[in-house]
Formats: sequence, structure tokens, C-alpha cells
Amino acid sequence: LILYYWHESLPRLPVAMELVLHRVDLLHGQAMAKGTLVVLPVGKKKQQKVAVGDDSGVLTVFYMKKGEVNIEWKSPPLGREISSVVMQTGKDKLFVGCGQSIHGFTRKGKEFVKIKTNLTETINHLFVDENMIWTGGEYIMNIYDQCKDFGFVPMKDRINALTCASVAPGDIFSAIVACQDKFLRVYAGEKLYHEFSVEGPGTALGFYDDQVAADRNVRRPGDSVAMLYGTEQGIVGLCQLDSRSMRKVGSITDRQTRPGVAGPASSQRRARVCAVQTADIVRSGMLDVVVGRDDGSLEVWSLGEGQGTPTATRLEQVPPSLAYEVCLQESVQSMASGNITGGEHNEVVLTTYGGKVLAFTPSLAARDPTGTEMAQVEEKDGQNMMGLIPKQKKASKEEELQTKAEKERRHRALEGEVERLKQQVDRERQNYQRLSGESIAMQTTTKVSHRFNINSEEACYILTIESQAPLELISLRADVEVDLLDHEGTGAILSRSKGDPVNPLLATYRMQEPGSRFQIRLRTVEGLHGSISCFVLPTTNPKTAHLVTLPVKPLSLHEKITDNPPEVPMNELRLVGPFTVTDMHKWLSLCINELPTRPTDDEMVIAYRSTFVGTMFFGRYSKGSAIFRSDSITTINVLKDLISRNATEAKIHLSIKVDVKDETFPRFLELIHPKLAFQHSLTQQVKMVDPLRELQLQEPDTQFLSPELQMVLQHATEIQQQFELQPQRLAFLHNIVLSAYRHKWRLRGHQSVEHRIKHLQNLLESYSIEQVTAFFDEPID
Repeated sequence: LILYYWHESLPRLPVAMELVLHRVDLLHGQAMAKGTLVVLPVGKKKQQKVAVGDDSGVLTVFYMKKGEVNIEWKSPPLGREISSVVMQTGKDKLFVGCGQSIHGFTRKGKEFVKIKTNLTETINHLFVDENMIWTGGEYIMNIYDQCKDFGFVPMKDRINALTCASVAPGDIFSAIVACQDKFLRVYAGEKLYHEFSVEGPGTALGFYDDQVAADRNVRRPGDSVAMLYGTEQGIVGLCQLDSRSMRKVGSITDRQTRPGVAGPASSQRRARVCAVQTADIVRSGMLDVVVGRDDGSLEVWSLGEGQGTPTATRLEQVPPSLAYEVCLQESVQSMASGNITGGEHNEVVLTTYGGKVLAFTPSLAARDPTGTEMAQVEEKDGQNMMGLIPKQKKASKEEELQTKAEKERRHRALEGEVERLKQQVDRERQNYQRLSGESIAMQTTTKVSHRFNINSEEACYILTIESQAPLELISLRADVEVDLLDHEGTGAILSRSKGDPVNPLLATYRMQEPGSRFQIRLRTVEGLHGSISCFVLPTTNPKTAHLVTLPVKPLSLHEKITDNPPEVPMNELRLVGPFTVTDMHKWLSLCINELPTRPTDDEMVIAYRSTFVGTMFFGRYSKGSAIFRSDSITTINVLKDLISRNATEAKIHLSIKVDVKDETFPRFLELIHPKLAFQHSLTQQVKMVDPLRELQLQEPDTQFLSPELQMVLQHATEIQQQFELQPQRLAFLHNIVLSAYRHKWRLRGHQSVEHRIKHLQNLLESYSIEQVTAFFDEPID
């Protein structure tokens, strides 16, 4: 673990914000997992200590004294990466999840308990109360009482976050779990107590007031607790939770304008929520909501002035306002608040993916990079004075000289530490070079992780690559057609090679500036299945590449929904045969995303929506029977082909019946019409750009033009850029319509309709929705 102190006063983005926070770098260790940071309760001094665990398997407890970081104690290496760190409720004992083991430490660093569980999953989530322990793996929650098994619950989908509070009647806490299937679930022991649907997969949980949620003495039976949750879509919501129900209060962040961003992108959703916390940073009396995001954004949302828990009416009357925002360029993993650097301030402390532990404080003393001014504040605070330097007589010349000398001393000490670190790096580099000459690197020296999630609003996938070391290049290879849209993060140059039928996508991103996080937006073609290989090369010695393999499924642009089937005509696929619910579940998992790894009921019900076209897909299957309904005939055809092929391989005979409804095709064409109309209107708009620009040169005032022509002139550059991409996007849309026509007649027994396809292509070129709809209605004979 490298120990150092540095600071910078972060520039604020050009937006009306009330708060200025100064960054203080505390520690830099190895990569850190989510939920591995804890601020210890106030001890003899009001200044609080911080505990953090990283991938080296070492738990470190440190504090700040006189502007410098001091390590109080370190645990011995625990043998595995630390995956969770928590405080026991109402106590000052630390508990650490490490692999399949739980370790307990006193405030002074003595290990007083070690529990070796019989789990197969890594303990990613942990909560400890008195004698009870809750653990969350990937899909299973376990409960222990007095270090012995008390119960377990297999979840319907992946566990993304877990915490506990007094909800159900009784002395035992209830577990609150955020799952990938867009539900928050409350369990009283092993029994499902509440199930609450939210806007997207829950990724973070927290309470509006931690003390009220955890203290049984403060809350009376039946009192509600205010709970915060964050989602994959970037929404932070507030809900009320009690023994009777869960109900939504409002959203803290949703589609607010991004600071410093103008134009259409200003209202884009914010990044995935990684951590959510509350603290009175602004000092308004109300607790502020602090949000840490996947793209490195740290946000402080003010809920106005006053006291108590915000209500739905209050949130409407006084909408949350963004008081502070900064981007750290690497994802925020854990977050807490407390008095860390000294003074009378509530400060935010957080960890990042790369292993940095940072504090953000309103203290003006933190502007001094050497820590001298913070030391002075601490000394004055020790003499029962205010934490902020009060207005007083001008400092004497002797005091100024003493301060200057102290700053110079600390600066020299920091320079000496930097020099020692440089020498250490040089020695390690020489060792690497010697080893590289003798052998080939087989194991990487840095951690790389990825996420491959669908963005339902843009109907595309976002591939996020994050590395502990700066990235050098990323290469992509795919055996299916993939449309690369754009990229974000580190500046990079995209080089594309001409592919072949086996590898239609070959592309490389070369980084132009240091950065450890990179995002690629891409769109897959439905109906095709294969994989994307992503080779990630960090700037480390020796050179080692990380291979990330991403499956592309036939219905890859469909996302899971919780809605009931709408009253619209739907095509139907019925399957009957000697298959089990597990067989059908396995076949479906090859076709669509977001299915649990195993069936959770004897009869499974699923619902999906196409993010690109907007069509629906509903399914119900059990042992020996399955029914699938969709207003897209292509979806039905893909399911029929995949299931029948896999059933044949498994030597299972199926009885298949398809009911094609003519009423579904006008609706399907209406759903895709806006996209087709937009692409065809580009052709007309781009023809007007040059004449309008020439007119603007001769007539600077163009107010006499119609609103439509003024819009073309204002967005001329964007229209031309869109037009350059039009051929491939128009072909993509035309293929969707052509496939629907082919599948309509194929499922009715006509093997080939190629003699009609040419006519349909001509209609699409001269596009009119009425003519295309009429063509679909015509009989084939």
C-alpha cells in the first residue's frame, strides 16, 4: 500500500452550484471492490478513522493528524481479495468478507473471530447485527445466527446490493435486496415480505437516515423508514418502507440537464449508480444526497432547507438541486461520510476502482497542498476554537515565517517521498525487464473489468472497459455484424480493417492520452448469434493482453420488462413435448439476455420489449408446455428456429403450432415508421444545406425563412454527419422490414418469397407507409 498526501482544489463546471469541495488524496492501494470502505464511529476525538480493504487482502485503518495520513493498523493478508467491509450495528467492530470467509476485528486491530462458511459463491455483500450475519453472493443470500446456519434464500436474479433494517415485526432485522430483475425485495428471515418494482436493475441501496434505520430504540413499531436506491439507468429514487408496504416517494436524480453540456446530449441519462449516501454537506438542516457513479461522477444533491424526511409533495415543490459535481475519470466503488480531515465539517470519503481513497471537504484549509493549514486548524480546534479559521487580527510576521517554514518542510518531505517511490519503481522495472528476457509473461500485473449492458433509450449496447493501469489499446473482433456507434472516455483513434465472412468486425482503438476507463457504444443485429472478442492492452510491463468474450444472442436488443401484456393483436407460438422447465429455460437463455441462471418457479413467466422497434414478447412455460406471444413475427420465427434446433439435438420431439395474425403487421410498420421516415427525410434536408448556407452568406438575417428551413440551417453540420451514416442505417431498417415479410409467409408454409422481395425493396426506396402496409396485406398468390 502506497501512503501519500496530496490535494487539489477541483474546478467546478459552469453551472450555478452553491458548494465548493476540495479534494484530499489519502491513500493509494490496489484495486478495490464495491463496499470495502467504512468510517469508524466517533471515539475520544471527534475526528474519525477510516477502514478500507483492497485486492491485496489487507484491511487498513488510518486517520489524519496535523494534515498528514497516519496508519493505525493493518491486518495480515487474509489470503483473498477483500470483497466487503462493514461495521457491526451499534458497535465499533469491523467485519470483512473475503472469498468464502468472514473475519471480525476489534477497533484496535485484533482478529477476534473467523468464520469459514460452506458457501460456493464469493461474499460480495455483508451485514452484521448483534449475533446475526447476512451474506449475499451472486444469487444466494445466507443468514447466520451465533456463527451457525440460520437460513438461506435463492434469489430470482443476481444480487446487486444488500442491506438490513427493522421492517417486519419482531426483533430480527429484515434484509432488503436489490436484484438485477428490476425489483427491490424485503425478506423477514427466509420469507419474502415485500416486492417493489423500480425503474431498472437496482445497483445501490442506502437509507435517508442511517441512524434511524438501524436504531430500534428510535423507531416505534410500524414507523416507516426512508430508503434510497440507485439503478443501472442512473436514477436515484426515494421510497418509504414499513411493515405494511413499500411505496415510491420521488426521484432525486433523473433526466436533469448535465452541467457543462449543451444541446441534445444535455438531457441524457446519467451513468450507473455505484454508491448512494446522505450527509448534511451544505449545512441546510436537511440531509443532502451524495451519489457516486460508474463514470467517476461524484454528485451532491441538496433537498433544500428544513428538517425531517422529504415527502412527495416537498420534492415537487422544492425539486432537488445539484450543489456540486466533479468527475474522477474512474468509477466510484464505495462511499461514506464523516469528520476525516479535522475541523467542524461533514466530509465525503470514497474509493475508486484504481485503488484511490479520496476525501472531499468544504474546509478552506484543505487548499494548502502540504497540509500545514489543516494542522493549524487542528491545533486551534484542540484549544476549543472553531474549526474554520475565524476572523482575527492579521498574523504577525513571525507567525507568517513559521507557517512558510512549515510548508517548505512538508514540501521537501513530499518531494523526498516521491523520489523514493521513483527509485522503487525503477528497481521494479529493472526486475521486470530481467524477467521478461528470461521468460514469457503468463499472468497480468493489473486488474481489468468490463460491463456489457443494453441502453434501452438508444437501443444499443454500452461496453465499458476499466483498468487499474492506463489503457494503451483495445481491439475488437466479432463473428457477427456489429455497428460501432461512438466511444467515450479517453481520447482514442479508431482504425477499422476490412473484415471477411468469418470476422465481419475488425477494429482497434488506440488511446491518445492516459486514461483507465473507456466506453464503446455498439448495436447488434437481431436474428444473428455469435460473440465479440475484446482484447485489452494496459500500459504495463511486461505486455499482457486481457481477452474479454461477449456473447451476442439472437434477440440481443430485447430488454426485460415488468408490464402486463397490452391489449394488442399478437402472433402465437405453442410448443408441447416431453421437456422439463429447465430444458426450456436453457434454450431460452441462448436466445435472450437477463434470464436467471436457473428457473425460480415451476411455471415461469417472462416479458420483454424490443428496445429498437418497440415490439413486445411474452412467454409462459412449464413442464411439457410453452406459449410465446409477440407482435413481431421475426421474434416468433427466431424462437421457433432456436428451440426446435436445440430440441432436435437433445432428441426431444416437439409439437409446434404457430398462429400468424395479419393484424400485427400494420402495428409493426407503425412502430418502425418514425425511424424510416427520419432517414428518408435526411435525403431531402441534405439537398437544402448548401443553398441555405449560400443564402445565409448573402442575407445574414434569415428570420424570413420558414421554421423548417431555419431548423435545417441550425443543424446543418449534424444533418450532413447523419447523412454520411445513412446508407448503412437505412439498409439496417430495410432488412428488418424484409425479414418480417419473409417470416410472415415462411411460417404459413411458403418457403420462398424472393419474387416479391424486389417489389418490396422498391417500395421501401420510395418510402410510403400506406403503400408498404398495403403490400403486406396483399395475398402472395
